[in-house]
Amino acid sequence: MSDFKFETFWRDEKTSDVDVRGDKVYIKRFTTHPAKQIFYADEMSRFELGDVVLKSRCFDAKRPDCKKLLEHMGLEDFDVYKICRKTHGLMVQDYIWFRYEGEDINWNDIEKLKRLK
Repeated sequence: MSDFKFETFWRDEKTSDVDVRGDKVYIKRFTTHPAKQIFYADEMSRFELGDVVLKSRCFDAKRPDCKKLLEHMGLEDFDVYKICRKTHGLMVQDYIWFRYEGEDINWNDIEKLKRLK
C-alpha cells in the first residue's frame, strides 16, 4: 500500500493529522483527551497503525457474518485499511471518525451514516 494521509475527528473537532510514509506513521495530535484521541504517541510504525489502531475500528474478523459484511462493502478480504476507508473508522460507541485526502465530508455526513448502521 502506498503512502497516504488522513485526519481524525471527534464529531466536527479535528483531533489529529496522520501522515503514513513508508513504514512510519507521523501523528500531529491536537488533543490528548482520552475520549477524543485514539493515538497514544506522535509516531508509530505502520504495523502498529494497522494491527492496533485501525483494527480496533473494524468489526471482528471472526464474526460468523464477516464474509457477508465484506461483500456488502464490496470487499473480498478482511483488510483493515480498506474497511476503514469504507466506514471512515466509524464505531457505534463513540464519535471518532476519519476523513481521507480528497474527501469533502463533515460530521453531518457521518451522522447520517451512523444512523444507517
